[in-house]
Amino acid sequence: MTKFPVLCAVATLTFGVAQASTLYLNTFDLGQTAPAGGTGAAAPLSPTTFSGADTLDALGITFDYSEGPSATGAIYGDTISTGANGLSPLSDPVLDGPADGTLTLNFDEPTDFVSFDVLFGIEPGDSGGLVTIGATPFGFTTTGGQGSGGFFSIGSFSSGTLSPFSQAVITFDDPGTQFAIDNLSYDAIAPAPEPASLMLLIAGTLLMGALVRVRRSPLRASDRT
Repeated sequence: MTKFPVLCAVATLTFGVAQASTLYLNTFDLGQTAPAGGTGAAAPLSPTTFSGADTLDALGITFDYSEGPSATGAIYGDTISTGANGLSPLSDPVLDGPADGTLTLNFDEPTDFVSFDVLFGIEPGDSGGLVTIGATPFGFTTTGGQGSGGFFSIGSFSSGTLSPFSQAVITFDDPGTQFAIDNLSYDAIAPAPEPASLMLLIAGTLLMGALVRVRRSPLRASDRT
């Protein structure tokens, strides 16, 4: 009769440990100075340019920018007067750069979802791009308009829920303009415990159950004398 409670305890604890491999949503304004939940390095305190071999670690992501013909880097935490130019839902600071380059997001922990808002400046009309996850490209589009600062095109991307992935590569359809990204969200998947740790937990639980069973066993007649 004592085996059943012990097995129940093992199952309960095992389930609780398995729940450590859960999701938590991270949503970031790309200029904040600390992660809003989850893990990862804090954002830089001032605008930071990165490209080529120079990467930037912030908010649980390693950002990489491969330059195009313009040969200028991307800027994390840049200010582009979003409020004055009516560029909602983006708000300063943002991550921006020439749209002829490629922006790569390498997640510190696997994720099954990513989304962001994107802006193209300088040229009027519609634009868009691709987000390649694994070998699958996902398209996004933006719609043009005009604000006090000139022409712009704004849209958003959402991958929906996918199998866990660690990298998203963003390319843009309109290489003659500038891009800006803000309001980045992703589900970070907390790592599950190592198998060895899980086995130690189960073994310890079984031992505790055995000790409880021994303590509750009635004394034999020979033990009372």
